[in-house]
Amino acid sequence: MKIQKELIRSEDPAKERILKAAFKLFYSKGYPNTGINEILEEAGAFKKSLYIHFPSKKDLGKAYLLEQEEAILGFVKRIAKREKKYSDFIKSWMKMLRRGLKNTYVYGCPYANLSNQTHDEPEISDFVKVALNRWVQDFENCLKEIAWNSKKAKTESELKDISESILFYYQGALQLYGMSGDFKHIHRLEKALLSLDK
Repeated sequence: MKIQKELIRSEDPAKERILKAAFKLFYSKGYPNTGINEILEEAGAFKKSLYIHFPSKKDLGKAYLLEQEEAILGFVKRIAKREKKYSDFIKSWMKMLRRGLKNTYVYGCPYANLSNQTHDEPEISDFVKVALNRWVQDFENCLKEIAWNSKKAKTESELKDISESILFYYQGALQLYGMSGDFKHIHRLEKALLSLDK
């Protein structure tokens, strides 16, 4: 089943409660440790309501991943529109990321966490692989509009390489932060991202 954005936003209150409960439990307890009955209890919903919208737990997992992708990348795109210089873009993003980690993403990147917990589910793994390509493409599009300190325009190949490096550093730092709770990984992330402008 292909997950569309309309699966995330709905006027059905039961569906919204199910999504909210699933998102909370997937992030705090982990996808494999969260059962359907637990989600329903947290949501105050019935199985019928769940299966009308989500035929399986995998469909809930995909909805979760899509929501997290939209939140993370949407946030990055908004900063990129506001900041026209690469170094300013990175500094603003890292400032907001630190704030988000203190308040919301206390266990690291929710997208990576669920992805790492579902390696044995090919349907979700394939979904993640496609999404990673979207992440790189979205970063490339953001970077096309940004001025570089080096003043030299980047080629398509360079932009792709930088975008893949951003994803690499970001996910690595967030995983280390999620494991340790140590903000030094976020400070190192900022340095690594700023060093890409050469």
